[in-house]
Amino acid sequence: MVVAYMKNDVHPMRVVLKAIFLFVAFNVFFALVEPPIGKITLYNSFVLGRLRFPYEEKPSFYFVGYSVPIYENFDAMFGSHVISKRKSADEYRLILLGDSSTWGFGLSPYETLSEQINRLDIQTCDGRHVRTYNLAYPYPYPVRDLLILKKAMEYQPDMIFWLITLSTLEPKPGEINIMVSNLESYRQLAKDYDLKPSRFSEFVQEPSFVEKTIVGQRKRLKSLALLQAFGVLWAATGIDNHESLEPEAAPPSSDVQSDIDYEGRTPEDASYLFDSLIMDVMSAAFKVNEDVPIILVNEPIFVANGENYLIRYNRFYPRWAYDEYRDFIVEWSKKQNLTFLDYWNAIPSEDFADQSFHRRLSGEKRFAELLAPEIRKLVCP
Repeated sequence: MVVAYMKNDVHPMRVVLKAIFLFVAFNVFFALVEPPIGKITLYNSFVLGRLRFPYEEKPSFYFVGYSVPIYENFDAMFGSHVISKRKSADEYRLILLGDSSTWGFGLSPYETLSEQINRLDIQTCDGRHVRTYNLAYPYPYPVRDLLILKKAMEYQPDMIFWLITLSTLEPKPGEINIMVSNLESYRQLAKDYDLKPSRFSEFVQEPSFVEKTIVGQRKRLKSLALLQAFGVLWAATGIDNHESLEPEAAPPSSDVQSDIDYEGRTPEDASYLFDSLIMDVMSAAFKVNEDVPIILVNEPIFVANGENYLIRYNRFYPRWAYDEYRDFIVEWSKKQNLTFLDYWNAIPSEDFADQSFHRRLSGEKRFAELLAPEIRKLVCP
């Protein structure tokens, strides 16, 4: 029997050229279409939604804390969060905005302020249950908070608590990353609310065509994939950040340094400091949706009572800067006719994890109990 063999017509060069063509075509298509891949998520369906936005500061710990920072894509941030679940009829949604102290640096997601408030089972006059959502994110960036607030309106909040401190109101170069990653949203907010150009916004540039391709987006695409993969591990363990695995630190020392410097400024620079605050961003937040009340909360800070306590409140704030800030923000809130809650010294020093803002578990419980009466009054006037 004669067996006939077909001639092999595969040409390696053609295969290579086709592969190159398809690779280029996919990249061009991706850059032109900019598909909303952040909306593809396993959370709140196949795996449990997260109680706070995913965050890890160092890549070496991504696989320990089952988390990866994803601030470049708000769809993915919100999609991974439990707030993206459908709102129930008996739910009153209270959102917390803020920095790492509200996000819960060093705490597990179940120990944070939002969860402590939820455990108090606060109800409205009509019987709805107040459900608090943690939409804070590490570092005090008001532009980022404004963008998060705008996005949060898609999820039917009933009230916002925005926790701030002096540092929140200062422009910072790190916000460039937020602006670039959410350029269209930022420009629309700047146009709608007449935001002043930040002294850092001049460095914000439109991403190039190459930066929009799969190759240019490879780092972000990897983060999106990791976020979904880590969802299974988060749901199984309740771990969402490696810092929460560390044993609780001892209370910080009550002694502080003797210098009066604040971010390179002295009391003679006070007027310059307060002139530089980005209050237009703060004002814009209260116009995003005037049907949803925003409560401004001056968050607790560590207050030293040891050596040099008459010079500085803590390692971060000299007394002159923080005292003038409190006078400033109280007066500004009155002029804006805003509800302002001041808890700056409401938490004892032993409830803090460091000499600035980060609270221990005991501090979160105490703060939640202090906020509870105000929340009850606001949701049931």
